[in-house]
Amino acid sequence: MPEDLILDNKHVPTMDEISLYFDGQSRKRWLEMTNFIENNYKTKQQIDYSMCSGKPGWNVKYKKSGKALCTLYPDKDRFTVLIVLSRKDRDVFEETRDGFCPYINELYDKCALFNGTKWLMVEVTDDDIFEDVKELIMLKTRK
Repeated sequence: MPEDLILDNKHVPTMDEISLYFDGQSRKRWLEMTNFIENNYKTKQQIDYSMCSGKPGWNVKYKKSGKALCTLYPDKDRFTVLIVLSRKDRDVFEETRDGFCPYINELYDKCALFNGTKWLMVEVTDDDIFEDVKELIMLKTRK
């Protein structure tokens, strides 16, 4: 196995290899998150390599009905979830923001608008943030 599985662009990791990349609680959260997305949204993952200077390495993308649902970026001791909130999603978030932890609210407030969207890069470091990420994903799929 490569020295750093996530940064080695010559070896496409499997989902099993990615899950083994994590330590302890992060592995548990990763598996729960991927199961949550795949079971609730009947979507399959797409493993891609990003050359983006902000978060280079292998990531796992999920789409629903051809639109981005979220992207997961693995790290050793955590993972980051990119969730893009449209104008409609932002309206729902702003109506329900009191139900989210302070970290999510602060991240949302600091995030600049980009073509009417907010691109939240949420570091999942504890269970409260983990639960809020699930809520953000559900928020995106409400009709």
